[in-house]
Amino acid sequence: MSLKDRLLPSHTELTEKQVEQLQHSAKPGYTIEIKPPRNHNQATVPQFIRAIQELQTQWLGLKNTSPTTCYEIRRTHQDLQFQFTVPTKRLERKIRAQLTNALPEIRFDTGTSGLPVTEGSTVGGGLLTTGQLDHYPLKTEFKEPPTNSIAKALHRHSMRGTQVVIQILFQPAVGKPLRNKYWTRRAYQRIGFLRKEKEKLWGSRPATPREKRQADAIEDKAGNNRFHTSIRFAVIGAGEHTKSRVKELSGAFNVYENPETGQYFNTITIQPLRENRILGFANSIASRQFDSWTSTFQTTVEELAALTAVPSTAQENIQYAQP
Repeated sequence: MSLKDRLLPSHTELTEKQVEQLQHSAKPGYTIEIKPPRNHNQATVPQFIRAIQELQTQWLGLKNTSPTTCYEIRRTHQDLQFQFTVPTKRLERKIRAQLTNALPEIRFDTGTSGLPVTEGSTVGGGLLTTGQLDHYPLKTEFKEPPTNSIAKALHRHSMRGTQVVIQILFQPAVGKPLRNKYWTRRAYQRIGFLRKEKEKLWGSRPATPREKRQADAIEDKAGNNRFHTSIRFAVIGAGEHTKSRVKELSGAFNVYENPETGQYFNTITIQPLRENRILGFANSIASRQFDSWTSTFQTTVEELAALTAVPSTAQENIQYAQP
């Protein structure tokens, strides 16, 4: 065990009062569990993301009031659940309708809120950030749903005794014009750098074909609608193995690494100076909200469709839609 792991805790044991707090979300919403069709052939569904996005601002466009949507992959004991949580009944109806249009055999049930914790269990977790500037896109083209990789990492026999909540929050990136202008300005500065001639000690060289393709990819991302996105893990019951479980879960997201742009996910395990601050991180996940415990990056419709894809892998601990 490293000195950092000795000094900075990665988990905390829960009391009865803390369990009651974490078992219920403090933020109201509507949660829909989805039961995927077995072996469907839709790798990603970008039209679903486009259909459910709602762009809303206040104060002459300065404040972003667009609804935040939460997609979760949960393993309670050994069973897997896939669910969306939205703040309004209108958005709930949209999700049901649009997913049914894309996958006619899909079925729905009422989802669960809060975290699957019990008295005496431990809780910890981590989050993912983009390894490169988020101007560089993640991989978006797949032959099968990329979330199959995550489902396989949570099969019945992996990480025994550990409950997991993988949470993806996303909200349209509108409002806050100065922040968005700064992001776009940096994107086009990067595009200019990639396309220009590079000065060397022995002269200069033109942009390589790969640099030109990277510039095109960034320009395409900067010119389209984007979402503020956050990915977090809650790891429950793993005790001293919490940090190892976070690394194991983050490995399932390697499928999104883009060899063309060099974009990938970097892992951060929550290890604060004070152990009780881990409870704040767990509360943030239970409440499904953007706050100081999130590390946001921007994604396109296609990137988000890949991150929230409906899995198709055949696995014992997944409840499939019945015909």
